[in-house]
Amino acid sequence: MIYSDRIPLAFLMLTHQKRKLALSLSGIALAVLIMFTEVGFFNGLNDSQANLPPLLDADLVLMDEKKEHLNKSERMNRHRLQQALVFDEVVTATPLYDRSGHLRNPQTGQLKSIDILAFPPDSIPLRIDGIERYAEVLKRSNTILYDARSRSIFGKIDAGMEVELSDRKYLVGGLIELGPNFSRDGHILMSDTTWKTHFMGDSRDEITLGLLKLRPGTDVESLKERLSEQLGPEVLVMTPEEIRIREIRFTTKSTPSGAVFGIGLLMGFAIGVIICYQILFNEITDQLPQYATLRAIGFAQGYIVNVVMKKALFLSVLGFLPGLVGGIVLYAYIQHYTKILMYLTYPRIGLVFLLTVFMCCLAGLLAMKRALNADPAELF
Repeated sequence: MIYSDRIPLAFLMLTHQKRKLALSLSGIALAVLIMFTEVGFFNGLNDSQANLPPLLDADLVLMDEKKEHLNKSERMNRHRLQQALVFDEVVTATPLYDRSGHLRNPQTGQLKSIDILAFPPDSIPLRIDGIERYAEVLKRSNTILYDARSRSIFGKIDAGMEVELSDRKYLVGGLIELGPNFSRDGHILMSDTTWKTHFMGDSRDEITLGLLKLRPGTDVESLKERLSEQLGPEVLVMTPEEIRIREIRFTTKSTPSGAVFGIGLLMGFAIGVIICYQILFNEITDQLPQYATLRAIGFAQGYIVNVVMKKALFLSVLGFLPGLVGGIVLYAYIQHYTKILMYLTYPRIGLVFLLTVFMCCLAGLLAMKRALNADPAELF
């Protein structure tokens, strides 16, 4: 009894049959992979939908109060920028225009909807690598930039090509990388001059967002309150980070996608509990004589509980590792072919690991009754 803790009995019982252990771990790894997939899609939805706010080169952003999310096409009057410039702390106020257009695939001739962003090229308001070198290019008439990370439905588009966008011909002056989301398959960038010529129509004074740059050392929260009072309730004043959080909250709570992936995560967890329970139950059933022997030579129920729970913990760790490797491969594959942002961060890995441990421990508790009921008198 004194030496019982020195013998890794749970591990030895678990690894006694290597082939059976491999099959058991593959079942748990499958449940882990399902949970990684659901977590990945859930966060990929949020990360992709909220990919624009962190790219806004602004300290504060103005938008129409009816614009519940960035994909909603509510606009506000351009004179709101002039109202904001009255404040000494505001250095620049840059308009950003946003709408959808139809880009023709050069190879297939099919028309697909694509998002169009426009702005003054002298004050580029987006933090996109290499975009500054295209400032002069955008000033040319009928010249655009194409998002190289757009989905493949738009075909192969390179710099120097002529493309058809909303029934007009444009020259692709260069390529940038922005990336699609669940709502938008790709992006076109152009100057506000080209935008006003071809897309504004009767709404020349309407903009989608107003991007404000402030003087260094400005109390952002104080200015935000004063701007809100000046502009009235018709205009929202937010930081890019607040917009990002709002986008995530909207996709999580107000769209069916968030609920679907949340339910999928619970289903993966439930599947894992069932798989792990079956594995442990079968393990205990096959090794019932060993448990009965432990009871016969005087080991208390607490020791039996300890052995079963250790087996559950070993299964959770050993099954998690191949599931993690599968998750890494799956994330890379999905991101490559769908362009959805699939970030496998340490907190997300930690979440799935904790769910895996809890899943296996819960299964161990459910299966434990079988081991505790092992009666030496009936077996010998």
